[in-house]
Amino acid sequence: MKLTFLIALLAASPVWGQSDDSTAAPVIPAKSNFRSSLIMEPGFAYAVTHLPAMQRYFRDNQVKVDKSLDRMALAAFAYRRQRFKMTLQAFFGIDKSLLPPDKKGTSLFARSQSVSGLTFLLGYDVANTRNKRVFINAGLGSINYEYSLFRPSSQVVSFQNILQYTPPASVPSLKQTTGFWDVNVEVAQREKRPNTFQWVSRVGYRRSFQRTPWHSEAYQLVDAPQERLGQFYFQVGLYIARNYRARHKP
Repeated sequence: MKLTFLIALLAASPVWGQSDDSTAAPVIPAKSNFRSSLIMEPGFAYAVTHLPAMQRYFRDNQVKVDKSLDRMALAAFAYRRQRFKMTLQAFFGIDKSLLPPDKKGTSLFARSQSVSGLTFLLGYDVANTRNKRVFINAGLGSINYEYSLFRPSSQVVSFQNILQYTPPASVPSLKQTTGFWDVNVEVAQREKRPNTFQWVSRVGYRRSFQRTPWHSEAYQLVDAPQERLGQFYFQVGLYIARNYRARHKP
């Protein structure tokens, strides 16, 4: 009797009572099939900016330049349908630390004053796997890149007279505003549920369409060097996505 009761107890246990295909529902969902997604993305980027004409001018005139990478915050909105994606992305420069000032006050410094831009991208998912998507994105945009030149000085100036004081060799703004083409490779986590948070990263390159002259908000520049900007960048962001399945016809 005891043996019969023990066998009945084991048969009723939840573990023993599972079906043979119980492993068909893993913790990680199977490859999802969401038809479309609305995406918002905050992110951060590092960029190496190549400005050959201005860099040559700085070098010829013994101007010291902060050579650290450009750091940018970015915000993007995107819409994906099947394997195609449209993205509108804005980026804004984060202030960089200045070089240590020259104690003698004789060196002229160039500081990246601001970086900002807007890009429209079209992308295609070339590697659609269970856990990730790999997009090739290409598009167009515009960028504004600005330098300021100054010479550190130990001269004491009264704040009441600061508007009458003009330090030598000071240029408050040198600006480059231009359009560009942009190509990047994007790797993103694949959406698994209707509402998801997904890490995304990109490596890309953008370059001006043509050479455009530098200009200034403080002066009417004549014979300014013409520049064609090039920029390699690495971006990391967080997709905040709302995902939609295809509607089934009744």
